[in-house]
Amino acid sequence: MAHLNAAPADTNTGVYRCGSCRDHYESEDAGPGLCPICNPAEQARDHMLRLMIAEQNDAFRRALGFAALWRGQHLKGRTVATPGFLAIPERTQAALMNAVITFTDWTEDNDPYEDHSFGRVEAHGTAIFWKIDLYDTAYHFGAETPSDPEQTRRVLTLYLPSEH
Repeated sequence: MAHLNAAPADTNTGVYRCGSCRDHYESEDAGPGLCPICNPAEQARDHMLRLMIAEQNDAFRRALGFAALWRGQHLKGRTVATPGFLAIPERTQAALMNAVITFTDWTEDNDPYEDHSFGRVEAHGTAIFWKIDLYDTAYHFGAETPSDPEQTRRVLTLYLPSEH
């Protein structure tokens, strides 16, 4: 790793460039293997968090947000539908919601972050998208700790591709 900038005299934080991935990062403890991008321990931790979020998103989606449980904890949030979705005949809406609940077709294309936050389903010749966004407890900002059910509120949105 090559040190790019010396830290100010009153702090130990510096900006470093990883010799492996060539990314820049700030750190107080820079040294070999401490890059947050390519450090194996950091990658493993991030992967575990994504898996936890994916499990939570699956539990929330399967319940359409109603009394969703993950490992005994309530997942708080709401399900919303756009005007386009609500204009679909009720029979088709019900079939589409069932398709959302039972969705398991995860691929690299529709789940690049491995968090199970987006999908496309079809029923009766009508396709919709669904997505899950993670917010803070006031629904104002993104969740600071998205893997913590106590600090995260989910919003599952059902919408038409034309509303994307």
